Amino acid sequence: MYSHGSTQQVLIRDRADDLLDAVQIRMLECVSSGDPGISRKSASAQHAAAYHLCAGGQRVRAKLALHAGLALGLTENTVVTIAVTVELLHNASLIHDDIQDHEEVRRGQNAVWKSYGINTAICTGDLLLSAAYAALSKIENSHVLPVMISLLHTRTASAIDGQCADLTAHANLEKSTPEAVARYEQIAAAKSGALLRLPIELALLAADHSRYLPDAKHAVEAFAIGYQIVDDLNDIQSDTGKGSARENFNIITIYKANGIASQAIAKATALGNHHLGLAIESAARLPLEAGALLTKYSHGLGKHLADKTRGTTV
Repeated sequence: MYSHGSTQQVLIRDRADDLLDAVQIRMLECVSSGDPGISRKSASAQHAAAYHLCAGGQRVRAKLALHAGLALGLTENTVVTIAVTVELLHNASLIHDDIQDHEEVRRGQNAVWKSYGINTAICTGDLLLSAAYAALSKIENSHVLPVMISLLHTRTASAIDGQCADLTAHANLEKSTPEAVARYEQIAAAKSGALLRLPIELALLAADHSRYLPDAKHAVEAFAIGYQIVDDLNDIQSDTGKGSARENFNIITIYKANGIASQAIAKATALGNHHLGLAIESAARLPLEAGALLTKYSHGLGKHLADKTRGTTV
């Protein structure tokens, strides 16, 4: 059983924390390639990418890659390569999301499109997406590179499908509650779950543990749904009255649209706890405690869910 205080996990945590700087350095290296004459211009995609990456962030996907990879016995170079790959993909999606959502601030500073313009922001997201494949090409276990590249595309495509579905998801508010909730879960699992699965999946492939990929899928998709529910509860007030399709389609508005507003928070909390429980169960089946950090995140979200819903009204 996973123990938050186990000596092995403490050592892995410390090593992973030390490697985050290496992840940042390599990400910047990956986006700085290209024509040096063009990249010196302040409005270039390279400059905008560095601006975005240097703003920080939680680096959840990088941490999942580092923790899982180290637990599985991969080299530091391999786990950094995987972490860089998934973080570049994730950050590409954030830049494009901000354009679609008209979000002006990201990580306490202007979003890329706000500082550099929409056209440069689109190019910057494309650059990060391409850089992710370049980063993965440095993987030491070259025999698994073809399947890794294929998986990279599959997960990216799934995240894109989830994003497209989310953009038009307001139509699902008219469905019955079970149908709307099922659609909500599908979108969250695709949109958020795809790129959260990838770091653990790539680590499993690099360590020749592909038979555990279904467990990683079940664990991370359940976690992604639980995370989305927590995020929706956080956004209850800010979502009220804005009227965009993306803002309207959350777990609270689904219950409200089906005439059970008074039970919305209780039902959302129960659903979130259900999925977080599934995430913990599936993560425990991963080899060598490769899912330990995901388990820790799931427990943390469960506590946050309980704290956040105390006294909250719709």
